[in-house]
This record gives sequence, C-alpha cells and structure tokens, in this order.
Amino acid sequence: MSCCSGIARMLLIFFNLIFWLSGAAILAVGIWILVDKDINDYLDVIKDATDEDTLRNAAYILLGFVAFVFLVGFCGCCGAIRRSKCLLGFYILFLIIVCGGELAAGITVAIYRGEAEDKLDTGLQKSIKEKYGESLGAAWDLVQKELKCCGGVNSSDYDGSVWQQAQAAANKTVKIPPSCCILKDDGQPVDLAACQTGTEASAAYINQGCKSALVDWIDDHSIIFIGVGCGIAGLEILGLICAICFCRHMDEDKYSSQ
Repeated sequence: MSCCSGIARMLLIFFNLIFWLSGAAILAVGIWILVDKDINDYLDVIKDATDEDTLRNAAYILLGFVAFVFLVGFCGCCGAIRRSKCLLGFYILFLIIVCGGELAAGITVAIYRGEAEDKLDTGLQKSIKEKYGESLGAAWDLVQKELKCCGGVNSSDYDGSVWQQAQAAANKTVKIPPSCCILKDDGQPVDLAACQTGTEASAAYINQGCKSALVDWIDDHSIIFIGVGCGIAGLEILGLICAICFCRHMDEDKYSSQ
C-alpha cells in the first residue's frame, strides 16, 4: 500500500472517531432542547404565537440523524480497516445524506429567525388574550419572569383577555398577573396590590413587552442549531474527501501491484 493511501486510510479512521463524537454532540443538543422544561415553555409560547414549531422540529431532525451518524461511522471505519470499496461506497452515500440533512436543518432555522419577528407582532397579543390563564398560563409566567417583561407589546395586552375576564367574574379587581410584577431580591413582588391593579406603574410592575426579548432568545438558540448543523456538515465534507482519496489510491495500488 502506497504512502498516500496509508495516510488517507489513517485520516479516515481518525475522522470517523471524531465523527462518532459529533454524533454524541448532536444527541446531547437534541435531548437538551426536547427535555428542558424551561426551554419547552418558551417553545410553547413561540409556537402558539407563530403557528410554527421550527426549533423543536429541528431538534427532532438532529436526533433522527444520530442513528445515521453511528451507521456512517461504522461503515467508514470498517471500510478503511478492511479496504472494502463496498463499505466505503455506502459510507460516502450515507455521508452525503447526513450532510444534506444537517445543512437543511441549519438553513431552515436560519430562515425561521428572519420570519419569526414579523409573526410575533400579533401572535403574542393573541396568545395573551386567549391562552393566558388557560393552557399557556405557566409558560407565559416563566417567560415574563425570566425575561422581565409583560405581555406581547406591553401590559395592556391583558385588557379584555380571558384571564382578566375570569378575574372580574371572581370579583377580583386585577389587571395583570403577578409574573409581571417587579420583584425584590427575595423573589417577591415589590408591591403586589399596586402591581396587579395597575397603579404606581414605574415602581410596581414591568410595562415592557416580551417581543424583543423573545426575538433575542430565538436568535441565541437558533445559533446553536445553525452551528451544530453547519459545523458538523463541514466536518463531514472533510470525511467525504478523505474517503474519495482513499478509494482512488486503492485503485492506484491495485494497478501498480499488477
């Protein structure tokens, strides 16, 4: 076996060890997105406001490709060790499929980042008015507490909401929920009564809406998907080059030995 063929073979084996580690990274990111309760609360609010679940779907896509990653790595290592063109052929085919899928996931999330802001404009207000106090009450409370915001555009989004109507039916004169209140260091509202009745706004509750903060949150988490998807796809291209070079030198060795 020639020197170039030997180098290509060793690079291919080394690359596939890294490739298996990248599969573990994909698995970790996907599971983190899908099982973290706080992240899922954010995703539920965003999904309700935009009618899209792109970030969660991207996590499922990445997880779906993990099985391919381990299969591809197995074919690559076995093909390099046994010098099997059949296994290397499967390796190259699977590598192209995985690379294309991860690039597609990254590009989809990148496009979603640009579209999400426009859809959040009216979607967040509608979500507050129709879903707060119902299916998304806990999710909205988490978003408002962590992002230090209130409502979609501002606290007036609660005016006429299902939640506010329920409070009025229970003879409670409150306009906004406790999660909109400014908190002290111990996590308790500065003035809960003043906050919920809408008085002393500057000292008791937050009037800034959640839209801009949610857009920033989407951007931050989209970068994770784009980085993982496109970064590993770039790594896979290097593996593809190594595999092609190895196959080519295998043929050269065969002809030179005859």
